[in-house]
Amino acid sequence: MKRETEIELAAAEAVGSKYDEACKNLFKNKEIIAPVLKEVVPEYRNSTVEEIIRFIDADSIKDIPVDDISIRAEQLNTEIGSVSDKLIRYDTHFKAVNPMLSDENLCIHLHIDLEVQNNYQPSNPTYSIIKRGVYYAAREISYQLGILTEQTNYGDIQKAYSIWICNERIPQNLQNTVTMYSIKKSDIIGKAEEPEEDYDLMSIVIIRRGKKRDAPIFDYLAGVFQCDKAKITEYVDIEKNEAVQKEVDDLSGLGMSIMRDARQQGIQEGMQQGREQGIQQGIQQGIQQGIQQGEVLLATLIGYLKRDGRLNELDSISEEDKRKQLYKEYHLID
Repeated sequence: MKRETEIELAAAEAVGSKYDEACKNLFKNKEIIAPVLKEVVPEYRNSTVEEIIRFIDADSIKDIPVDDISIRAEQLNTEIGSVSDKLIRYDTHFKAVNPMLSDENLCIHLHIDLEVQNNYQPSNPTYSIIKRGVYYAAREISYQLGILTEQTNYGDIQKAYSIWICNERIPQNLQNTVTMYSIKKSDIIGKAEEPEEDYDLMSIVIIRRGKKRDAPIFDYLAGVFQCDKAKITEYVDIEKNEAVQKEVDDLSGLGMSIMRDARQQGIQEGMQQGREQGIQQGIQQGIQQGIQQGEVLLATLIGYLKRDGRLNELDSISEEDKRKQLYKEYHLID
């Protein structure tokens, strides 16, 4: 591989990493978070998006590293760890009012972790996103109590949600699904009547995106990842928030940078293909034909990815195996 091509692919990878970071930063805004909560959190089913925005505690959306679990529930950080536990980083970690349990005299919160997960099937090691979500939610609960002592009041525990927006490598039969995993009561002998809020304390929500947009949550998320302000505005008013609009524009700009780098890579591929064909058909003709075929093939793939709101996958086309996998997924090659 020529040095120029190596530099171009490294640049594409760097831009892709910035795109991924920009996506996660966008989901630190209350306006972007609220429509997701509206669609997947039962406690907000009867609330408007505007009400949910007010429910979210903006001061609790933090990005401050911590070395240990705080004993204060209000100090929500994106990194949680203790002396004996593995340090973990949340994408977005915040609390919001639980309207079903709160009144004018008492404010009960939901503690929420929101993750943007590109790879639904992680490897090295291989594990289930569901299990990771359970672990994150469990840490959300333990975090509320801080350091356990004889005076620990378990009555202070408030419900925790771990919400995962999954974008890539989702099996066909699981695409366009939203699933909630929760603690539910099951009487084994007799029937015990206990308040649901005493055990309904942890829920994991897995959002598995696909090509369809027939449900509001998928339509909204497609708009977000495509940086479509008009579509986002159908679900939440961002016109008055210049910061959010700028982040959407920045995300769009990063996506275009990835596409430009991808096009350059397509030219390089075409030239290589052309050289191989040139042995039999004439070097000049083969190079030109290869360039055209490479550009058309890659441009078609980029068009499909943009249409399906999968711009965050563009940085993966620098890897031949992943690029071929995408070509085959869209039936562009056999």
